[in-house]
Amino acid sequence: MDYDPGLKFPCPRCGKKMKSAASVQKHMNQPTSRCRLLYEEILHYRHPPDQLTFQPPENAWNPDLPPISEPQNSDTPPMESMEQDDDAMDAEPAPHVESIFARPLSNAAGFFLESYPRPPHKLPTFKGGETFMEVFNADQHADKRQDNLYYPFAGKAEWELASFLMRSGLSMAAMDEFLKLELTKGIHLSFQSAKDLRNRIEMLPSGPKWKSRTLAPKHPTKNPIVLYHRDPVECLQSLLRSPLVQDYLSFTPFQLFESSAKLMRVYTEWLSGNAAWYMQEMLPPDGTLLGTILSSDKTNISIMTGGRVAHPLLISLANLSMEFRNKASNHAFLLLALIPIPKYLHRNQKIRGVLENRLYHECLDITTEPLKIAAQIGVMLSDPLGFKRWCFTPLAAHIVDTPESTLIAGVGGKTSSVTLATYKELGDPFRHPPRLASTTIETLQYLESDLGLDPWDLDGYEKESTKHRLNGVHRPFWRDWPLSEPPIFLTSEPLHHWHKEFWDHDMKWCIQALGGHEIDFRFSILHPRVGFRHFKEGVSTLKQVTGREHRDIQRYIIPVIAGAVSGPFLIAVRALIDFRYLAQATVIDDNACTQIENALRTFHDHKQAILDAGARCGKNGPIENWYIPKLEFMQSVVSNIRYNGAAIQWSADVTENAHIRVVKDPANSGNNQKYEPQICRYLDRVDKLDNFDLATAIAEAGLDFRAFSLNTTSGK
Repeated sequence: MDYDPGLKFPCPRCGKKMKSAASVQKHMNQPTSRCRLLYEEILHYRHPPDQLTFQPPENAWNPDLPPISEPQNSDTPPMESMEQDDDAMDAEPAPHVESIFARPLSNAAGFFLESYPRPPHKLPTFKGGETFMEVFNADQHADKRQDNLYYPFAGKAEWELASFLMRSGLSMAAMDEFLKLELTKGIHLSFQSAKDLRNRIEMLPSGPKWKSRTLAPKHPTKNPIVLYHRDPVECLQSLLRSPLVQDYLSFTPFQLFESSAKLMRVYTEWLSGNAAWYMQEMLPPDGTLLGTILSSDKTNISIMTGGRVAHPLLISLANLSMEFRNKASNHAFLLLALIPIPKYLHRNQKIRGVLENRLYHECLDITTEPLKIAAQIGVMLSDPLGFKRWCFTPLAAHIVDTPESTLIAGVGGKTSSVTLATYKELGDPFRHPPRLASTTIETLQYLESDLGLDPWDLDGYEKESTKHRLNGVHRPFWRDWPLSEPPIFLTSEPLHHWHKEFWDHDMKWCIQALGGHEIDFRFSILHPRVGFRHFKEGVSTLKQVTGREHRDIQRYIIPVIAGAVSGPFLIAVRALIDFRYLAQATVIDDNACTQIENALRTFHDHKQAILDAGARCGKNGPIENWYIPKLEFMQSVVSNIRYNGAAIQWSADVTENAHIRVVKDPANSGNNQKYEPQICRYLDRVDKLDNFDLATAIAEAGLDFRAFSLNTTSGK
């Protein structure tokens, strides 16, 4: 295009030059222009929502954000009085725009956003998908809902009563007793018993189906090994198709910079990191990247007695905004599987541990097989607007605590799961090379091929694998998962890696340095503050402490110990506090990354003062080393932020809250026997209730989500 000297007025947002200031004003006021929509997206990243703090998810708040105010200029005449200007009106509409966030904030912004470039002839959307309502209306009873939307119930009022009873936690006997009341009989309900009510609930459209698979162990166990799981692709489709996620979903990797000079990189969502950009480069031009999030943690599922423990495996989408995904009430984490933890009868405790580790990987191997196939060749899934997308599903993040991290990485002992640091190198003031998947796989191949070890010769294999700092797992589940690297998907986890580390180590140093009575006295005389817990009885004897208390104590600890410890001791503890405070941000630029690294370096420069004070102690007296796995994890925080975006989105707060909803509450509602199948049936009914509630509300409102596509087939 030839240069036109008449174009002297650039748009301050997109840089496009126009003939007059009025043309620029009209161009900026176009409500559906690409310039305007990109501007609104940038606003969000400049001033992200406030609810993603270190408060537990149940206290998350969701303010109503004001709309963007239109640019005003008193010297500019009204739009209808302006002359028609081709330069101002040629901003193309944005059909089927993927909003990264739905609600921009009203403050000015200055970020420069660069989306992943796609060839213009390779659009990532295809016709033929199904919306949530189209799937609902394809149910076998859909024809009966033409006359009665709430079939198999008589109407809305009866459905609301039925839904209340099923969600109330009442037993079948209690519901029968309620339905036999004279007052209830006078309502003339279409169901007369709890069994009839439950049978009607079973007629509602369901979500992803549950499956069970009995595994045959090579060594005897006390109980049969049964894996309960769902198809992970169906779970992702359930999340992806939901109309509730439409405004919080994005499919295109992007890079944020402080300015168009691209000198200062900014990291927020997972799609803003280097990992998503690289993964998209590996996909076909019209492929859509769906980052899979897994989370697992051991939890008790028995009540009072029985000692039944399981590994709930949760699944979510990294394409969802952290604002939406990390709000517990949005239920963005679905239960994918209940991984059993059987009791092996082998006499050797180490061998029993190896067998349990292998079973964990075997169960994940079975459960995630559809995701691995989709990551390799892709799978066609429907988005909320009914477009089909050719989706690829690499593992974006696996949210776990420190022991689970080593289990997944396949390493043993206190070896780092994300770097090549050994036990005695965990306290080094620098980051060791990452432990790539190829490194672990080459070691496993060396054990089997070069040394000729049989993986099922457990005694010999366990001893030799221990020499190579492995945990005896010979087939890690991620070995054949394309684009999935353990040092990348094993993300920083703030709840356990930062706040639990503070309580397990930093706090004990302070208590040891001051003495329990002194530190309790100092906490007790602090003035109570609204919104902060007051520890009037002190902190040295606290038990069953949660993440909330960890965070509250961190707010006080520096002024509490000031004057009672040496200067270097205080600087070392404060440096770790600074590290956690800086790393918890939802928007982190390269400058903040440098500050995080400097804070950690400051700790290492002054940590000797803690040893000199005799504050690092164990059961047998003072400890003169820094072999702390969680301390070594901190060396990888900045690297992981650059790969996966802000670290706060990977906190286990929301997943542990989800365990209550998807595991513990269902287990409590049963008869304390056969927990796993009861949990599955309970969750299946809850899915049916939630989907029916949503579908009937949409049908009553007369919403058609295909209308939001603006009758186009384009998808950017």
